Amino acid sequence: MSRQGTVTVLIEIHAADGHEQAARDALLHAIQTSEKPGLINSTEYEDLDDPGAFYAVQVWETMNDFHAHMRDAAENGMGEAIQVLREHPKTAVLRTIG
Repeated sequence: MSRQGTVTVLIEIHAADGHEQAARDALLHAIQTSEKPGLINSTEYEDLDDPGAFYAVQVWETMNDFHAHMRDAAENGMGEAIQVLREHPKTAVLRTIG
């Protein structure tokens, strides 16, 4: 469950054929090395049934923090990282239900 006021984001990427390891490495490198003010937690996953599918579930302090990070990523090299992907990363902003 998310803390009150936080934002949970699901990031989904799919590697281009033959670039599965490069996409995995790029995702982990981006998570581990870039400064992300407002990021509370990030957990990365790979799909056992699709070796080229990777996911990150991130919890952010605010929606503004997440949007600021995405702007920064777009301005600072995300274009390089997506060259090993089949398509642009997909993001979904989530909230708990129930």
